[in-house]
Amino acid sequence: MSLSHLRPLSFGEILDGAFVLYRRHLGTMFVATLVPFLPPVLFWLLVGATIGGTSDLEGLSTAANLLLMPYSLLATVVVWGALMHLASRAYLGGEVSLGEGFRTALRRFLPLLVSGVVVYVLFVLGLVLFVVPGVIAGIVFFAAWQAVVIEGKGPFAAMSRSRQLARGAWKRIFGVTLVALVIAFMPTMLGTAAVIGFYGMEAFSGPALEVAATVGWPFVAMNVLGTVLSALTYPYFATVMTLLYYDRRVRTEALDLEMATERLGATV
Repeated sequence: MSLSHLRPLSFGEILDGAFVLYRRHLGTMFVATLVPFLPPVLFWLLVGATIGGTSDLEGLSTAANLLLMPYSLLATVVVWGALMHLASRAYLGGEVSLGEGFRTALRRFLPLLVSGVVVYVLFVLGLVLFVVPGVIAGIVFFAAWQAVVIEGKGPFAAMSRSRQLARGAWKRIFGVTLVALVIAFMPTMLGTAAVIGFYGMEAFSGPALEVAATVGWPFVAMNVLGTVLSALTYPYFATVMTLLYYDRRVRTEALDLEMATERLGATV
């Protein structure tokens, strides 16, 4: 897909088009997702090699909560920023560069972080308030990060921009997002189930700290496998949401005609 394909897309074309773009740039998108999460992967491999299945992990669990979770948050922001840039470039037929993807994510890091935290808080609060408000928040702000990365908007301007693009298309956005989530995260769920099936459910039962102190390699395997599988599936979901963003711009702003006119003017 390229600029010549910039047009209104059907439900199926968004999902299929994302597969086409991801398959075409699989290596770049996979590396862009995996590299920022390599430190946690190495951490858990070191844990497995060091503790086996006998050591007390109370101190380790505390360290993981204090160090890995904040790092994972920052890494997630960089990954999603890079993926939005890469998916956009791929869709428009531009050069897909891993380095430029990371540079773009780092340049837009602060607005990505702020908008991401605000949307997440609204989403969680909405889920607590009888679920529906959380779903609405997810729909309304579906394109906040795309607006930050692609349009260069600040965090709150990006949220307002997403609200504008979502107007009149809530059902469509919900449907595409839900199907993409199921497709993207099914491998991770199956991988988790495979680890549990291999080691036995009893290895993961009981209080969390007690489990962490006894399961050793099963616990490590679940974390490492989950990270690798996520690196394979996150890019697809990010690409779907980017195509959905462009579809909304084409439908509401005639973006396809605007860009075609600009391209024609540049060749005259």
